[in-house]
Amino acid sequence: MPQGQVPPPEPARTAVDVDVLRTLFLSPGGWIHRRVESVLMSPDGVTRRKVSLDVDLAAHDPWPADAAGRLLVPVTIQAKQPLRNFDAVCEGEPAPVLGTEDNGALAELLLRGLIPEQLPLAEAALLAEQHVPAIVHVPELLVEDALDRFWAHCEHLRAVVHELIALGRLSAEDAENWDGDFALFTTVADQLARGFLLTFALPAELAGRRLVLKYAMDEQYAAGRRPRARDRLRHCWKPWVGRVGLHDLASCRSFHLELTVPAEVRLHEFTVLSAEDDRSGPGPDRAVDRVLAEDRIVQRWPGAVRGHLALRPTSRFDDAFCEMVILPARQGITAFASVAVSLITAVLLLVGVVAAVPDRVLGPGWQVPSAAASIVMSVVAVLLSWINRQPEHDLSVRVMRPLRYALNLEAFVMLMLAGAASVPFTPGAAGAYWALLLLLHALSLVLVVRTWWVRRSVDRGRYTARARRRGP
Repeated sequence: MPQGQVPPPEPARTAVDVDVLRTLFLSPGGWIHRRVESVLMSPDGVTRRKVSLDVDLAAHDPWPADAAGRLLVPVTIQAKQPLRNFDAVCEGEPAPVLGTEDNGALAELLLRGLIPEQLPLAEAALLAEQHVPAIVHVPELLVEDALDRFWAHCEHLRAVVHELIALGRLSAEDAENWDGDFALFTTVADQLARGFLLTFALPAELAGRRLVLKYAMDEQYAAGRRPRARDRLRHCWKPWVGRVGLHDLASCRSFHLELTVPAEVRLHEFTVLSAEDDRSGPGPDRAVDRVLAEDRIVQRWPGAVRGHLALRPTSRFDDAFCEMVILPARQGITAFASVAVSLITAVLLLVGVVAAVPDRVLGPGWQVPSAAASIVMSVVAVLLSWINRQPEHDLSVRVMRPLRYALNLEAFVMLMLAGAASVPFTPGAAGAYWALLLLLHALSLVLVVRTWWVRRSVDRGRYTARARRRGP
């Protein structure tokens, strides 16, 4: 540096007060007034989630800031996975969010501020310097291994504190608050190990204002853990029951969720449940008031492609999800499958009648089925196969699977019927051939009738959320 030149000032350190950050995270209802979330399951196979947040930056002064003076606004915890087609907007303008390293540093700061004061200094320092960074910065594929080591160390910490309590080295107040403080720390640690803080970095001049923050991303719909073969067989005979995760449910005062399903299916029931509702227990029903206030609003839209839930959460750490009952829509492939199976049934009946009394229906030289019918049936089979290959959302594929099986079977029946005219069978072979043809057609007919019966049963009140939780 030339003589006489004044060196540039060093950048300011991150101006994040750990107490303010802890308050922001534990009491988001104080500064996030409303959260509106829209989940769109489009027919092209993409699940698009859009979130709008009504944020009041005047709730805290000063607001946490980074080294560049930007305001840090941690709006939610997002799962550790790549953000696909992610967009972030503040007041209609693109807004930056913190990267991986900065998010990790912020999460470390938050967890260090939540370490229980009852721990000895040496144990607290070891937890802050070694175990907290290990779970915060762990890659997605190694999360479970890191959490196993973390929970093993937590058991050691419990033993240390309980020994101090037994020896009388902790005050009665500290001993009384230990379990709650440690449970809070481990809960947040588990969340930040599996996810990261989605934090907006806003210009400093926005301090003290009330803003609308928006972000959107593509997600992969999780269809559940049931084995594939069993899953296919089960949903041929029951309505599809799926789940939509509630990301960071209580990160606001008022939570609104809107779900839009593809047009080829319909949303019959859309309710919110807590994790306790999904566990076996002595009672027939489990309440959801642990997650939702008593003035919750749950709206059902039977026969529609859109459902809406308005919730008022009570706790940030209660695990909840939305459960939906999905049925095939009355139009589209449902109507086509019903008409196709009905027409093919009529064709087979007509062929059977003509074959039984050919002299009274057909002239000399004709056979059943004829070569001309063979060409027509081949065209119909191709049409059935083509309509069964349209791209669509995974949810629609699963819900419409019984009808697709029926159409595939009918396409095969049409090809078999077309082949019956071109292959000279012996009487015994012809009987076996027609028996197989009729068996396949009967199976497709059962699938279509069963789909219709399930839809009617659901419309009449069966398979509701309460009935499913009560069990047989």
